[in-house]
Amino acid sequence: MILTISENSTPIKYILGIHKELPGYPEPLDILYHTIEMAVRNPSRYKGTFTTHHCTTYWFKDADPELVNESINKLTQMGYVMQTNNTPGKESYKVIINPFE
Repeated sequence: MILTISENSTPIKYILGIHKELPGYPEPLDILYHTIEMAVRNPSRYKGTFTTHHCTTYWFKDADPELVNESINKLTQMGYVMQTNNTPGKESYKVIINPFE
C-alpha cells in the first residue's frame, strides 16, 4: 500500500500545524497522521509501520507514554491499524486504513 495525504481529506488542525498544541495530544489520529506523513516524506524508510517504542521514545517523547499507548490501542480498535507483533517491548503496527487519502 502506497500511503498518500490529500488536503481535501485532512483535518484543518494538521494543515495549520496546530495539532501539537491542542489538549489531548497525541490523539489516535495524531499518531496515524504522523505515521502516514513519515511514510510520504521518506517512503524507503517508513512503510506505514511503527512500534510502540518508537512512538514513546522518538515521535512523541514529550507526551505521557500511557496516553500514547491508549491512542495506539484506540487506533487498533477503530480498525485503522493492525498489530503485527505483540512481543512485549516490541509491539509493532501497520496502517491498514488511511483516512487522509
